[in-house]
Amino acid sequence: MSEFPETPPPEWNLGEWEQALTIHVGEAYVCRKCGNAVIVTRGGVGVMDLACCGKPMEKIAPCEPQE
Repeated sequence: MSEFPETPPPEWNLGEWEQALTIHVGEAYVCRKCGNAVIVTRGGVGVMDLACCGKPMEKIAPCEPQE
């Protein structure tokens, strides 16, 4: 038995990888256990693995500005 999957994963181009790995300013994350919240203040490209209370933090939708 091979350790590789039967079908290869889909191929992404560079633009698709950059979009998937871009960390955007203003994204917000929350810990559902304790309520701790984090907002991204400096963007970049990479993998952001936020965790709190031993579990991954959940990305939340931004609030709409009030007029």
